[in-house]
Amino acid sequence: MSLTVGIDLGTTYSVIAYIDPLTKKPVIIKNRYGNSTTPSAIGFNPNGTYVIGEDAKTMEEAGDVNTTSFYKLHMGDHSYKIKIYGKEYTAMELSALFLKRLVEDAESTIGEKIRDAVITVPAYFEEASKNDTIKAGELAGLNVINIISEPTAACVAYGLNEGSGDKKILIYDLGGGTFDVTIAQVTKESIDVLGTNGHHQLGGRDWDSALCEWMATRFYEETGVDISGNEEIAAINMVKAEKAKKQLSISTFTDITVDDGEQKCKFRLTREEFESLTSYQLGITTDLIDETFEEIGISWSDLNGAVLVGGSTKMPMVKNYIRENKVPILDGVHPDEAVAIGAAIQANISTYCALLPGDKKKSSFTLVGSGKMNLTQLPGAKVIKDVISHSLGMIMSNEDETKFVNDIMIKRNTSIENAITTKKRELRVSKHKEKNLLDIYLLQGESDEPIDCTIAKRYCFYDIEYVQGGRTMLDITFSHTINGTIDISAIQSETGKTLKFREEAIPDDMSWITRSPRELYSESVESSSQPGVLIMALDVSGSMDGERITEAKKAMSNFVQEFEDSNIQIGIVAFADRTEIICKPTDNYSKVQKSISSLVCNVKGAGYGTSANPMPLIYKELQRFGMYDFVYTIVLTDGYWSAQSAAIDTKKKFVKSGFEIIGMGFGEADINFLRKLSTREDLAKVDDIKSLNENLSSIARIINS
Repeated sequence: MSLTVGIDLGTTYSVIAYIDPLTKKPVIIKNRYGNSTTPSAIGFNPNGTYVIGEDAKTMEEAGDVNTTSFYKLHMGDHSYKIKIYGKEYTAMELSALFLKRLVEDAESTIGEKIRDAVITVPAYFEEASKNDTIKAGELAGLNVINIISEPTAACVAYGLNEGSGDKKILIYDLGGGTFDVTIAQVTKESIDVLGTNGHHQLGGRDWDSALCEWMATRFYEETGVDISGNEEIAAINMVKAEKAKKQLSISTFTDITVDDGEQKCKFRLTREEFESLTSYQLGITTDLIDETFEEIGISWSDLNGAVLVGGSTKMPMVKNYIRENKVPILDGVHPDEAVAIGAAIQANISTYCALLPGDKKKSSFTLVGSGKMNLTQLPGAKVIKDVISHSLGMIMSNEDETKFVNDIMIKRNTSIENAITTKKRELRVSKHKEKNLLDIYLLQGESDEPIDCTIAKRYCFYDIEYVQGGRTMLDITFSHTINGTIDISAIQSETGKTLKFREEAIPDDMSWITRSPRELYSESVESSSQPGVLIMALDVSGSMDGERITEAKKAMSNFVQEFEDSNIQIGIVAFADRTEIICKPTDNYSKVQKSISSLVCNVKGAGYGTSANPMPLIYKELQRFGMYDFVYTIVLTDGYWSAQSAAIDTKKKFVKSGFEIIGMGFGEADINFLRKLSTREDLAKVDDIKSLNENLSSIARIINS
């Protein structure tokens, strides 16, 4: 028989709790020193062993450099490593070591084995940080049932003892290294999270740092000695600053001694001075609260109370800020224990309950009785409707393929119940490749610029089938999993096939996201393929109506397919009495094919006669591509032009610019005129309309060679 627990894996202090099966009440498991909280510190010994908690804190306060704290701030950052006694550790590995020993100590205290756990994370943790937390728990030997956000856990703990009345509450969660704000509607049956925000690099440590800077400044003013660059003194002063901060929470002043080994100074700091020099840090939290209010459309007057969570909320300046806004501070939760208790309640529910069968859209924490036990029999059991704390998007090119953007799929503060969406994405596919691939980069963040967001994951979808036109549509779906992480899937629209994918490492060099998608595509084309542009101009006069225009369109469509794996942009022009650009040159061959399909006599009001000279407009369009390796125009016509002389005269500009013209005719077309118009007279031809497909295919092979 093993015990299921809730673990508040904090930045500075951690707590373990469980629900007593007899009393149905939450119990904090005290550590070997009889304390409810355990410092999240690790101290290493030369022989490879390590200690945690108070023992590690003692080593740290003595200036031992073989200790580490605040590693939680680096969860998800796989470039972060610290080296101790020649061995490197990531934040995830350090968390695993700490959790393993924390659980072992708890097992020793209560005399029971711990296997299953719900672990808490800051609400503002991103995907990689959440995944690292789960992995750390697993490395520590735990079965991680779930992860739950810290303010949501605190809200669950508050809901254990609150009355039956509905309340809209603010959870102000300020720990040692992170800050979260959550607004929730609490009823007898449910907790409905309305919005969340936060800063995962702001906490009590920042108040300590501000105080440490003040100490260094005062010492310099007294002695003329600058100690700000001395890491050993700074570490000692950070410990003194933390103690001074705690003292100022219960007293109006404190005395601080600063020593550089040669000189010693004693400074008195009042609470008022302390609050003044740390007003900036408090201001960050107030700005985030205001931002959250604005996003969900409420104000302070809509709140029924505030729940304070985290050791740093013991500072009077935090309580005063809440009271200044005329919101009562709600009792019933202990700032240091609430998160662990909420996690324990969820762990208890998870032990006896299951998700609604077949309903995968339900919130991570929407739980119902399994038949063995009703929700009403579980202490603190409520339906929880949470929200996502970061907008979820993916890297996509904008419409004109000039830049990459964050295409937001699900917006921040969307209910997890509704956090599922499908979006179509167009993809180039090659008919000459056995396995077409697509990389999807999952972004978390609010900015339109991918570089300003966090790249959470990279998914590689493979075995994408070629479809006519060289571009396929994928239906890409994002959704939240039971533990708050993200699932992704994709279906190829044309085939209905669900695509396989694998998760791959995010490249170290992501600088390509600042470049043009069009530019990158051009570079990715095979080196043998030279960049070029080709315009096909079709006669749409009245004599083309019927079989001729139908056969011409088929031949043009097949011709375009010959270039789908090349670096050639294709444009479509129609002419009769007037000349119309149907499609500007583009490498989006699906768009080109649609333009060809739209061709009819008098398209876009081009008329039914033959008075137009299309060559000047074509030349003007081609001038934009003057630096390309080759520039071609193919003219398809079935009769005599009124402006033949003018067209031949325009040819001189094409020759001067190095642009090629190929004239092809059928029906009553004038072969002598087409040869004079063409720069490649050897390719100019008049033939039966049925032969156009073969003739164009021959030209495609020549151009591609």
